[in-house]
Amino acid sequence: MSNHHLLLILTVLLTFAAGAKATDTQKPLYGPAINNYGPYFKIEDRDTALPEDFVYKAVFDVTKTSQEPEKLNRNIESVARFINMHAANGVSTENMRIAVVLHGESTKDSLNNSAYKQRHGVENPNLPLIKELRQLGVDFYLCGQSAKFSKIEKSELSEDVELSLSAMTMLVMLQEQGYNLLP
Repeated sequence: MSNHHLLLILTVLLTFAAGAKATDTQKPLYGPAINNYGPYFKIEDRDTALPEDFVYKAVFDVTKTSQEPEKLNRNIESVARFINMHAANGVSTENMRIAVVLHGESTKDSLNNSAYKQRHGVENPNLPLIKELRQLGVDFYLCGQSAKFSKIEKSELSEDVELSLSAMTMLVMLQEQGYNLLP
């Protein structure tokens, strides 16, 4: 084997070793607000500071869901990520006003366990996270139009989800109240 080949092999090995070390330090974190959901990464070298006493008002427009009924809706988990990454960087949960508007495919995620199991054969994997988010003050709204199109009755909804006239109505109302739309 020539020196050129040895040098090439050594370069490749060192590159992979350096990459593996960098990856090991980049494990996602959980908490401090929600421990089992909402993984995020610590950003030590960011260029923008978070303003003190800033109130974050966000409405998450959730239309998609997992195609596998036993899996968590990652779009709802993004709400937990938003809370965790800001709480970990000194933002009080009292300074986070968050709403979630469910419609379209995500309509099914609003169902209580009984209704979800009847339709999908498993319990609703989103309910523990929705309950935990509600305890932190996150408001959940289901589009009434999507509910009717999906033949879902109000009695089938999770107790942590409010039925609204429509997603469009809630998105307009919340934005008028100063909530920023996060699609």
